[in-house]
Amino acid sequence: MTGAVHGDFDLSLVWSRRGGLACVVFCTLFASCLSLTLSLPRMYRATATLLVAQAGGVEGSGRLTVTGDLETGLHTITEEILSQTRLGALMDRFNLYPELRSPAGRAAAIERLRADIKVKLKGVESGSTRPTIAFSVSVRGRDPEIVSRVANALASFYVEENLKFRERARLARLRQELAQMQQVYSSQYPDVIRLKMEIETTERQFAGALQVGDGFLPGKLGTPQRWGEAVPGREQEPAELSRRAEFRVLDPAMPPWTAAPDRLRLVLLGVLAAVGATATAVLLAERLDTSFYSCDELRAFTRVPVLAAIPQIVTSADVASPRRWFTAVAVAGGLVGPGPSAFASFGRALKPTSVASGDGLCRPLPE
Repeated sequence: MTGAVHGDFDLSLVWSRRGGLACVVFCTLFASCLSLTLSLPRMYRATATLLVAQAGGVEGSGRLTVTGDLETGLHTITEEILSQTRLGALMDRFNLYPELRSPAGRAAAIERLRADIKVKLKGVESGSTRPTIAFSVSVRGRDPEIVSRVANALASFYVEENLKFRERARLARLRQELAQMQQVYSSQYPDVIRLKMEIETTERQFAGALQVGDGFLPGKLGTPQRWGEAVPGREQEPAELSRRAEFRVLDPAMPPWTAAPDRLRLVLLGVLAAVGATATAVLLAERLDTSFYSCDELRAFTRVPVLAAIPQIVTSADVASPRRWFTAVAVAGGLVGPGPSAFASFGRALKPTSVASGDGLCRPLPE
């Protein structure tokens, strides 16, 4: 015998047989999903928007070249800001990730901060005489006030770093002019004296700014970096572009009101997943069940005429058995539903036990 043929799918009959199983599977999965959703920490993301514009007008095909150079300069500054030295100083400044800031876990904390920072290009406008690039800097974290302050600090880093690049290019140009003047004139020539004084004044101003600034100037600790000198690894930096590009903050970051994850959405997805798993479990139980639940199913299975059916005689043990099974599964709270053997046992607890065959004898139903 291959099994019973249940005929048309009757939802009410299926529910009468598999209602307990459906409730166990749905409640177990939904409770697990709800518990997981409520245990997720709240995360906030603050975003600051910046604009990079060309200081002077550009005509003709030069606009495309300048736009590409602006993107290259933006990428260069981004790499500098996301360096390990910069992120370590930023982490110390705002006391980020205190649980990871042990000597052994500092590298992991820096990598986490780098992953929580997102720099996204929002748009490029190259059609006007002043090519511009808009981009955003966002930071994710558990404290809305802290993430907004960190995002604004990163935005100010872009502006400050661009100013450093421009001043470095300016000083390099002044030194080049001084070297050319010294080849022709003596050190007492007025223009030579003027260039020397201008270089010294500019270096002194920025050296003082470094002592009271954010302390993010590239270079080794304890080694002052002179403005206008080449920074290691930046020999090919577009100095002229750095002098002409302008960075400014369009929209500063504000403490965000919305938090992630979207718990309502996760709960709805959990309900859909629980419903789908419940339907699959019920259909699988019906598929694996070889029991007969009506005389029509038995007639469709065999040619032996059915004279009468003996209804199930329910004892107190039969009533307690499904309840014990239901309680055990609910208490366990596992995500994996009962196997095929449990489905068959649950079905056998509800099926008729015997049927009258054509010879007038009461025989047990086939398994």
